[in-house]
Amino acid sequence: MQVDCMDATLSELLDANAGFDLAARGTTNHCPMALVALSRMGASPARLHEFFAMWERKYALPAPRVDVTIDRRDWSRELGNPAAFGALRMGFLDWMADDGPIPVITQVLSAVPFAPATGAFHALIRLAYGIEAAHAGEMAAGLAALVASHLPIAVPVDGRRRAESVDAAFYEAARAMANDPVPGNSITARLRAVANDARFQQAVLAPPATSSLLDDVARAAIAAYWRTGDFTVLHTVTGTHAARILFAQLPDSLVEQLLPALWIALCTAYATVRKPSDVEPDVPGVEGDWSEACRLAVLSDDDHVVKMTYTCLCEHRRNASALYLASAARLVGMA
Repeated sequence: MQVDCMDATLSELLDANAGFDLAARGTTNHCPMALVALSRMGASPARLHEFFAMWERKYALPAPRVDVTIDRRDWSRELGNPAAFGALRMGFLDWMADDGPIPVITQVLSAVPFAPATGAFHALIRLAYGIEAAHAGEMAAGLAALVASHLPIAVPVDGRRRAESVDAAFYEAARAMANDPVPGNSITARLRAVANDARFQQAVLAPPATSSLLDDVARAAIAAYWRTGDFTVLHTVTGTHAARILFAQLPDSLVEQLLPALWIALCTAYATVRKPSDVEPDVPGVEGDWSEACRLAVLSDDDHVVKMTYTCLCEHRRNASALYLASAARLVGMA
């Protein structure tokens, strides 16, 4: 009964979130993603309502009125037009009602360059969490965000030398920036700056030859986060997990098509850190367990703490590493 009640509450609040704009005060709308993560970590219906009310009070902006209709044959004309988010969301939602969410997602991602760094990876994360929650409105919103705020990073990998490992590729990408300050007062601005920098463009390596690239990237991302504690690198961890959720729903041929863009986006994000490290991270000991980490994360009003703890939990369940619990523990104040 508790699970049913929790799922009903989550669905109700995700529906209500449609009244919020894609942007928020000083940030983007993290509310729906945090709600999904909270619910999966065992938050009570009361806690979900409490978080929603906090977000509405402190951060939410009302969604602009949608006065136009975008035909499902014309959505690609709005690529890179943030003002079209609301109309795209409604158009995708109608389309999904007819054809089903995954066929629509597949068709859209097949038709335009994949841009996982869009919205500092939040569009991808929102789409993935919508899939996980089986909520059509959030799947439509995530897809609309990917289209409306489209941020492709056009650095080809064909013909480049292959990296020996993901860590080596991250290291080379960051080293190329020579510790110079990366301009920009947001993750997105810094991603653009690095992507347009000739030093980075020349330093990018092709992904290593492996049959488990996403797993290898996940391991490298959590190691990089543990070493640096960097806020942008945090998004590579949550973004990689989101890609895993999304890719599990897509045809293998499409995943193969999308992987290079994910690879470039992650290398770009790590290059913004400017402090490369190729040393093995110390494997930390943590007093406490996942139950305690999740309990503390559920109490947090920090959406990044919530999403990162949930991501670490999921990735640890898939491929256990002490770095996941240690990273979550550091975030929630256990360590």
